[in-house]
Formats: sequence, structure tokens, C-alpha cells
Amino acid sequence: MGYWEEVRDVLKKGYDIALDEMKSGAETVISTSKKGVTYAQYKKDLFFEHRKLHELLADLGDITHDLYKEKKDIYADDRIKEIISKVIEVEADCQKIEKEMESL
Repeated sequence: MGYWEEVRDVLKKGYDIALDEMKSGAETVISTSKKGVTYAQYKKDLFFEHRKLHELLADLGDITHDLYKEKKDIYADDRIKEIISKVIEVEADCQKIEKEMESL
């Protein structure tokens, strides 16, 4: 009987070790996948912020083109100042998202 009890204990110990390894592996996979999902969300947000920035810069180009044609002062125009302030906000948002992405 002593031999079979020893075999059972060895098998049980091996099973417990394997189970612990599977649990730690599953926890690693879960934490990695959460980071991947978070990174993808940041990437999506950054993409949309870049789109906003491109639209603002296109609007800025259109307005400056029209002002040059009309021979007006582009630095005194309120629309230019408004768009530039929006560009600064969007750039700050992009930088914030990029810093959060780097922290992952």
C-alpha cells in the first residue's frame, strides 16, 4: 500500500503544479489581452483626433486662401484665430493619447 500512496502523492503534486502553471498562464494572457484592447482603443481615438486635425488644417487653408484673394489681413481674422485655438486643443489631445499609449 505504501508504494501506491507514494505514486498517488507524486501524481497529485504534479497535477497541482500543472494547475498552478495553467492559472498563472491564463492570468498572463488575460492581462496581455486587456492591454491590447486598451492600446487598440487609444489607437482608434488617436486616429479620430488626427482626422479632426486634418479637417481643421484644411479649413485653415481654405480660409487663408480666400483672405489672400480678398487681400485682407489673415492675422486679424477671427475665424483664423478660432481654428488655430482648435488646432492647439486637438494637438494637446493627441499628445495626451500618445503618452497614455507609451505607458502601456
